Order: sequence, then C-alpha cells, then structure tokens
Amino acid sequence: MNENEILVGVCGAHMSDLPLNWQLADLNANFVRKTKTKKGYRLFVLENKDPIRPGMIYDSSCDFQIEVEIWSMPIENFGRFMKQIQSPLGIGTVYLEDESSVYGFLCESDYLKEAKEISGLLSWRTFLSQ
Repeated sequence: MNENEILVGVCGAHMSDLPLNWQLADLNANFVRKTKTKKGYRLFVLENKDPIRPGMIYDSSCDFQIEVEIWSMPIENFGRFMKQIQSPLGIGTVYLEDESSVYGFLCESDYLKEAKEISGLLSWRTFLSQ
C-alpha cells in the first residue's frame, strides 16, 4: 500500500461476489486479502436493510474473530464511498488478528438490541449459506 491508497475492511454485503461489492469495484478498489478481526468482535443481522447485511461491533468481553476482506481503494475515492454508507453503519477502526488496523464497517450498538446475533458463525458468508 502507498500513501495514495486506503485499506478498507468489509465483513458483509460488500465482500467479493456479494450484492454491494460493485460499490468497491466502481471506485477502483482492489482485493488485497482475506483475514479475521482480532478477538472481541460481534456480528448481528440487520434485516431492515436491502440487501440484508451485518452489523459489527467491538466488545472486549467476547472472543469471537469475524472474517473480513481487505480492499485497497484510491484515497481520492474514499469520500464517495463514505457517502453511500447509511445509518446505523459507519466507518471506524477495525483491528485485525495480526494487530494491524484498517478502516471498516462498524454499527451503532443501539440498533442491535433486537437484532439476531450471529457471532458464533464467525462469517457473514456462513450465515448466508444456511
């Protein structure tokens, strides 16, 4: 990665071959690698979104590691990417299993009070395959 790129971690509908991946492709993002978060992330289903997607939060009291894809995006396109993100999702710092960090999707926790938790599946793809 160089100073003209930004690393973005995605854990749901923006992953390869999923419904919102086109948003990354349209902004000239390139797949870098598949990895996991560090321990402490939880995953929930946001069923009121179309397409449905996950909401991820950090909770230091849990041991789950969630599958993520890392994408490299030209930094000048990051603002256009951000404009497509709607509440309760936002972009924050996501820590990876190797202790590095990327910008990634996080969810406002208040919206998850009634949401189905799928953290134990460790992956949005596993949830979709059920």
